[in-house]
Order: sequence, then C-alpha cells, then structure tokens
Amino acid sequence: MSEVFSVVSAIDQVPLARHRARGTLAAWGVDDEIVFTAGLIVTELVTNVAEHAAAESPSATVMLAADRHWVTVAVHDTHPRLPRALASPRDDDGGRGLRMVMLLAEEAGGRHSVEPAPGGGKHVVVHLPR
Repeated sequence: MSEVFSVVSAIDQVPLARHRARGTLAAWGVDDEIVFTAGLIVTELVTNVAEHAAAESPSATVMLAADRHWVTVAVHDTHPRLPRALASPRDDDGGRGLRMVMLLAEEAGGRHSVEPAPGGGKHVVVHLPR
C-alpha cells in the first residue's frame, strides 16, 4: 500500500498533512501507536519544510507506504541544503525537529535517513516496524 500527496509549505498546512497521514495509516490497519508516531513524524518534517525550506520549496511531497513489516514515511522538498540533527537538544542552531524524528524512529525500533534527491532537494525517510 502506498499514498503520495503534496502539501503547501506553510505552517497552517501542517495539521492537514498530519491528519491525512494518520487517517491513511489507520485505514490500512496500522497499529494505533505507530499511527500516532507517524503523525508526529509528519508534523515535524512538514514543519521543518515550512520553517526552513519554503522559500525554495513552495510545496512538499509526503509519501506513505506500508507492508507486512514496515511503515515508511518520507517527506521530499526541493531546498538543496541537507538538514542535520542536533547532537544535543540544548544547541540553538536548529535541528531539533530532525533530532525528534530520529529519536521517535529509534524509540519505535526503526531508522531514518536524509538523502539528496536526484534533480535537487532532499528526502527524509523514516521506517517504522509494524
């Protein structure tokens, strides 16, 4: 199963992206805890695009996929800079959102990656075990 949708890179669109992702995953029969975690991850990633990449990426693409073993959440934007997660939550240079995504993925037993996209931009991909 998979779904791809676009969202405008604006803070007021974050709840719409979260609700759509959670609704889709719930309709697929994904466990409530993973649906909740995936919703938090979509919230953080779309917020990051809205706050840090909107000038060069007026929209973001959210991709959801699920099979018997994994739920995948990915967000793509066209801003060329790759984000880095903070080493410590006390740093003030940004990176808190990606750190939260990393910690949510690890806590669930999953993994994340930040990858440059062919043609520019980046994908942030999170795999959560089902």
